[in-house]
Amino acid sequence: MTEIDLTKTIFSNNRAILRKEIIEIFLNEKPGTGKGNLATRYKYIISRLQDGRYVYLSRPANFNNGFDFTLNVSSTNFNIGIVNKKGGNKRASTRPTHDNILTDLKNKKEKNPQLFKLFIDQIDLIFNCKNPTNIKFDFQVGHPSELLIECIKWLFIEQDVTYWNYSGRKMFYNGIKGI
Repeated sequence: MTEIDLTKTIFSNNRAILRKEIIEIFLNEKPGTGKGNLATRYKYIISRLQDGRYVYLSRPANFNNGFDFTLNVSSTNFNIGIVNKKGGNKRASTRPTHDNILTDLKNKKEKNPQLFKLFIDQIDLIFNCKNPTNIKFDFQVGHPSELLIECIKWLFIEQDVTYWNYSGRKMFYNGIKGI
């Protein structure tokens, strides 16, 4: 797997340009020559968290959506406490889903509605392709706010890449605002 560090890359605050920047990075990937070990695989490190974990994009995503990618957080299991259809624990995953994020946000709102309002203000900035002014919120429940901010940002971008001709990031954003 080829690892590329994008942590010092400054991306545009314009949604269309940001989408183009991400796709252009993917266009620089070397082509594979087959399946298995002959396929090319990439890990794009996009952020290093203060606790030592890092947030990264993984390609290909194996969803058959062309430029699709998965968002991952090292040393993190987003499925802790989630039960599968057979009643057992769901398999560990470093990939946050929209449901993982929404559940975490609901728990934060229940625990501290006033702090949650301030946190949502930061998510509003991210939705509008602006940098958050604060990433540290002491909720005492769920994943650290720094991690969630980064995940939400890149899930918005993933939605823009995959569903540009539809609502893109807005569908996930509406789910967040509906909490």
